[in-house]
Amino acid sequence: MKRLFRIVSLIVVSIVIVAVLTAQTTTTITTTTQKKSKTVRVSADYVEPKSDVIYYKGRVFVNIDEDKVSVKTTEMYVKKVGDKWKTVEIPVKAEFSFDGGSATTEKMTYDLDNRTGTLTNSTVTIVDSKSNEKIIIITDTLNYDLENDRYNGTKKGGVSITKGDITAVADRFEYDKKKGELSLFGAVVINDPKKGVKMTASDAVIYTEKNDMKANNANIELKVD
Repeated sequence: MKRLFRIVSLIVVSIVIVAVLTAQTTTTITTTTQKKSKTVRVSADYVEPKSDVIYYKGRVFVNIDEDKVSVKTTEMYVKKVGDKWKTVEIPVKAEFSFDGGSATTEKMTYDLDNRTGTLTNSTVTIVDSKSNEKIIIITDTLNYDLENDRYNGTKKGGVSITKGDITAVADRFEYDKKKGELSLFGAVVINDPKKGVKMTASDAVIYTEKNDMKANNANIELKVD
């Protein structure tokens, strides 16, 4: 009987230890922006809150329902500016999901007030609202403004962009999702096999609804069957 009691006790202790080791800490931050208040929900293996910064580590999951934003990462800081929680800084790899798109990035920032930020060494996928095609963008640095659906970025050796059959490379890009305009600047190369067009230019604009284009200082190759 004593032996059975010892075995049961060991099993209970083991279950408690496993539960403690696998438990995650959940924190909720409420911040008031210029427009409305929002709640940032975070769960993590480890959290270290201070008066002006909260540090998270381990399995970190972030969700902001009001912004339609979520993040998965392994390390994160949430910092105050003045008397309110303002900035999110992630110095490691992260998976970032937002309304109409997603990204994988080596590090990122997010402004809780303006829904703006920067991605570093990222691959971003955005569903174009005019054509419903996915636009895939690879950059060294990408700045985003989710409030206005605007994106811009650069990459050493050229930003790589894919939209359906179209591929493009440029030193810098700007994308206005609401207008359906993808602007390319510097050493532009566009290949559109459906139209049978390959073009180099100093700058160009792709109108995303029908993939119409215009360019300056352009050289064009036409494929004629």
